[in-house]
Amino acid sequence: MKSKTAFGARMQNIVIVTMLVSFAFIIQKFSMTLHHIGLILLIISALSQMAFGNIPSEASFKESRNTIIIAFVIVAAVFGLGILLAPVLINIGR
Repeated sequence: MKSKTAFGARMQNIVIVTMLVSFAFIIQKFSMTLHHIGLILLIISALSQMAFGNIPSEASFKESRNTIIIAFVIVAAVFGLGILLAPVLINIGR
């Protein structure tokens, strides 16, 4: 019989594999396109790890949906505030 892996554990495994693939793309020396893809994958997987790392491994999709949404809203808010505050902070430093 096939045992079904919980959503949280499955997503954590996917994020880890994605990070490993992105590292492999970054360290290869043959294609600059793969290097750029690796950097983008690393950024996406690192941000996803912030969300999925806070979900219990045994959680189902329904149980973890709110945590994922909250985590991505917080990450978006931090990036948004950084973009909005950057000009203000530059002017303070002048």
